[in-house]
Amino acid sequence: MDLPVSYHKSRLVLAPGFLLVNHKGFGYVTNRCFGVRGCAMPNRLITLFDPWKGKLCTCPPKYSLSPYTGCSHGCLYCYITSYIPRGHVLRLKPNLLERVRKEVSQIDKKLCVSMANSSDPYPPEEEEHGLTREILKIFASENIKTLLVTKSSLVTRDLDLLSEMCVCVAITITTLKESLAKKLEPRAPSPEERLKALKTLSKAGVPCVLRLDPIIPGLTDREAESIIGAAAESCCHVVSSTYKAKPDNLRRMAKAFPQLRLFELLRQGERIGGYQYLPKKLRRELMEKTRQVCDKHGLTFATCREGFRDLHTATCDGQHLLQANR
Repeated sequence: MDLPVSYHKSRLVLAPGFLLVNHKGFGYVTNRCFGVRGCAMPNRLITLFDPWKGKLCTCPPKYSLSPYTGCSHGCLYCYITSYIPRGHVLRLKPNLLERVRKEVSQIDKKLCVSMANSSDPYPPEEEEHGLTREILKIFASENIKTLLVTKSSLVTRDLDLLSEMCVCVAITITTLKESLAKKLEPRAPSPEERLKALKTLSKAGVPCVLRLDPIIPGLTDREAESIIGAAAESCCHVVSSTYKAKPDNLRRMAKAFPQLRLFELLRQGERIGGYQYLPKKLRRELMEKTRQVCDKHGLTFATCREGFRDLHTATCDGQHLLQANR
């Protein structure tokens, strides 16, 4: 029996009237009249980024891969808990490495793969499981351009691989205040450890990006100068954004910081793509100030899902650094 499904340029294409539904980790092709047709197909791990076509996303085309489901860093502002059940509980993906090897042969290698845009590729459990490292070995053997996005200093463990790859590493630093970082990001490495990781990677010739996000009014909005200044000699590019609320992360923030003016500001903002944004004028002011600090230090700058393309001096996610690293 012919299946109403095909692949075109690494994307799944279904015949009109058919849907792909998830059941116990497998995708099934179905329609309302006849139910499941054909065999089960494992969900793809390497997918094109931004499946929701966010109108404020300025990322160039790329793939996305999360080595783990969920992230145990437990950041209060994290939004994955709004769409990943038990998002702060890390789980392993079945047959991960076997599936990655297979899918790597099917993707367009002109595009890079970003790890990761939801779950951090270097949670504490990575030290035991080493799955991100194994994926990097696969990518290295297949010459896959790679973006790594993390808030963990564990990334330096893989310096032997990264120094030989076409890769860019982005490390998130939200605050330099150790006590605040421990409250916001309870199981992530300290800001000092992340700064040391940036320095180690940069000295080894690995292009690095500082992710200064989210900027949270009343908590971290006065730290742009100090954070960028501390990282300036170890990075080439800065990407920044403001806090965006989902009901679950907003509840966590309200419980941890009940007196924060942030909640009043959010009520004055707007809803975009399922997120509650801060007022546009405030967001613009924060991003302009951050851009000014970057200009002072000779760093390129971009925003993430803010809608201020005119402030960008390079690609938002650092893909321009991959081209320079080829």
